[in-house]
Amino acid sequence: MYMIYVDESGDDGLRPGGTDFFVISGVIIHESYWNEIFQRFLDLRRNLSRNFAIPQRIAFHATDIVNGHGDFHHSRYGLHPHERFEIYRQIIEFLAQLQEIRVLNVVTRKRLITRPDTPVFEWSWEKFIQRLQTFLERGGSGLGVDNDYGFLITDRTHDDQLRRLMRKLRAFNYVPSMIPGSPRRKLLVTKMLDDPTPRDSRQSYWVQMADLIAYALARKVFPRPSLRPYQFETYFDILDPILLKEASHYDPQGVVFWP
Repeated sequence: MYMIYVDESGDDGLRPGGTDFFVISGVIIHESYWNEIFQRFLDLRRNLSRNFAIPQRIAFHATDIVNGHGDFHHSRYGLHPHERFEIYRQIIEFLAQLQEIRVLNVVTRKRLITRPDTPVFEWSWEKFIQRLQTFLERGGSGLGVDNDYGFLITDRTHDDQLRRLMRKLRAFNYVPSMIPGSPRRKLLVTKMLDDPTPRDSRQSYWVQMADLIAYALARKVFPRPSLRPYQFETYFDILDPILLKEASHYDPQGVVFWP
């Protein structure tokens, strides 16, 4: 079985003042490697604790690290901005070395959506879940066996909405054919076990990792000028070795862009 830890960046609304993006990123780990990878991640946390004088229990949230909020405010542990970004980079570099994991990404560019009633949340998650289904149908990353299933673990999101969507995709899921003029295909989501399970991200290291990845991707596609001195727009590219590139034939890193 594959464990898929997912988090979002940005908001799913189309109201003025919201983000230009809604990003979903998922870290895919096969059960047979979970304990080994987790121990390596604990080693990373110990090293970060020792090198930056921060507690091992600290939660890694992207916006806190980038903006210096919460535990990453300078009044807490005396971290300077360059140290915060160095922590972020070291985590991303650590993830990029884990050849046993894959990362799936969906980016919704809300500024390209013309209808104000477009269901951004449902459409974005549908694309994410469909790519997971395809990944599992094709035997996953080759680290498991051909009949492996997936189990989805998410940050606290629109839990009821996501559960209803998953149940709908198990019963009714028609997608456009890749062949022009061909009828839509019925592709039911059959490889995902149970409903998505929400977790408080403070209690899940891997949901925190999905959060860092989603935000790094968001700021690659939609850079913030204030982050350029730290070359933050390049952080997502560090993850290139573990990206699920077969998720999209239209992007060299496999990122699924919509619309």
